[in-house]
Amino acid sequence: MKHFIFYMATLLILPFAASALAQSENLSPYDSTQADAVMNQYFTALAGGDVATLKTLLGGRLKAKRTPLLNNPEYAGYLATTHVNASFQILGIHSTAPNTVSVDVLVSFSQDETIRKTYTLKRNASSTAAVPYRIVSEAAVAD
Repeated sequence: MKHFIFYMATLLILPFAASALAQSENLSPYDSTQADAVMNQYFTALAGGDVATLKTLLGGRLKAKRTPLLNNPEYAGYLATTHVNASFQILGIHSTAPNTVSVDVLVSFSQDETIRKTYTLKRNASSTAAVPYRIVSEAAVAD
């Protein structure tokens, strides 16, 4: 079942990856691709209620803030239910400082319910880390 959810989420997300990469600013293609991959893993984990993956992808204050939720056994079900029909569109990826990337995302829960968010990613200090970037902050953007 996990593989099916991952497959479906990937199919929903992939069409947006190419447009996001084309809109990358001040970022090498390699870094842009890595940031895009981390965000796609994040969206897939949300849709599947995959708390273990979320723990791997989050870092800094955001991880500290979310740890109580991630340790709650009911949270995985909540995430899966909330994000089951959500779609995620990466609007842009750009560098904001050395080793820091900002990702603008449009999240749609239905035709009438959308939210724009900005995620900040920091490069892992270890070059051998499984995840090249960690998501360290998330903020809603006012329209």
